Amino acid sequence: MRKAFTLIELVVALGILALILSFAGMIFRVSIESQRMAMANAEILQKLRTITEQLDSDLRGLRKDGEVLVFWRAMRKPNYTPPTRNHPSAFERSDTISFFANGDFYSYNLNPPVRGNTARICYTLASLSGGPGMEPNRPAAQKPQKRILARTQHILLPPPNSIDPNDPLGMQKFSDSQWQDWNSVQQSDGISLRGWQLMSDAVKADVISVIGDIMVGSDTGLGGSEKNKVAGGVQLDRTRPDSLPALLCEGVGQFEVQGWNDAQHRWIPEIDPDGDGVLTDDSDFILDGNDLHPSLIPGIRYPDGPYVLRTFSAGRTNADFRDIPGLGRAMKFTFTLYDSRGLIPNGRTFTHIVYLDN
Repeated sequence: MRKAFTLIELVVALGILALILSFAGMIFRVSIESQRMAMANAEILQKLRTITEQLDSDLRGLRKDGEVLVFWRAMRKPNYTPPTRNHPSAFERSDTISFFANGDFYSYNLNPPVRGNTARICYTLASLSGGPGMEPNRPAAQKPQKRILARTQHILLPPPNSIDPNDPLGMQKFSDSQWQDWNSVQQSDGISLRGWQLMSDAVKADVISVIGDIMVGSDTGLGGSEKNKVAGGVQLDRTRPDSLPALLCEGVGQFEVQGWNDAQHRWIPEIDPDGDGVLTDDSDFILDGNDLHPSLIPGIRYPDGPYVLRTFSAGRTNADFRDIPGLGRAMKFTFTLYDSRGLIPNGRTFTHIVYLDN
């Protein structure tokens, strides 16, 4: 008599096979997901290296005898419920820093190329072009994972033989679009560092307002300026190839700049230094009642002042670099980075410290 499998044996065998296939499928899915997450993390780490290596290279040549501009923006995250209203996680930063540095700088996609050993460098989250006559799409209105960290450089070139000392770059007659192109697209300036320092107050007010995308008021000692309404900040337009050299890294949700202060033994500025959830007692930021002021942006203009942190009176001049809250012996940069596929929905936050004492 020929032997055969019974029905029960077949059912048991099929059940075991199904279980094995189920486990195999689960292992396959986990492997694929792990690979995707590994690729997302690798992408974020590559972005981290790109940003930190560029910061290290630029700040290595920082000219402390040159002008340094820093502006700090703290934005409340929309549709976010923190543990307490003023918990640090409730905010994200969109800061700007501009400084002069020595190095080997060269232009991108210019014919003839431009090269020099001193440049003004600026890091900031970029605005996106809103079209002719329209307000630009500023970082606060963008989704964090879509924000772009921009880096611009203006190589200093020998000035022409005949210049107006009150307006060395001919800016007083600039239109909004010319201001925008100067700040976002232009890669060189026919001016020396000394010429920049001697720029007239009227022009410097416009320059600062455009670089920082801030309102420069009478409290700065420079008079008023409203250039930032349309032309302020670095603006990227993907339809214009000449604006793309400013694109340093995509998917940068926040960019925070702080300086180590020896006197207070902490990084400045902070929203709530003592962490008690109350801003009125110790916040470095300018307040409107019990909250951060929505339009007054604190900042630094070194070495000539003023300094507009809430706890540091405006108008102080010629202070030592290490004594300025927000500058100091070291600077800390904090950024939240996102992968391009959105596999890490909240991104990853990193800090990078650059020591300036040398």
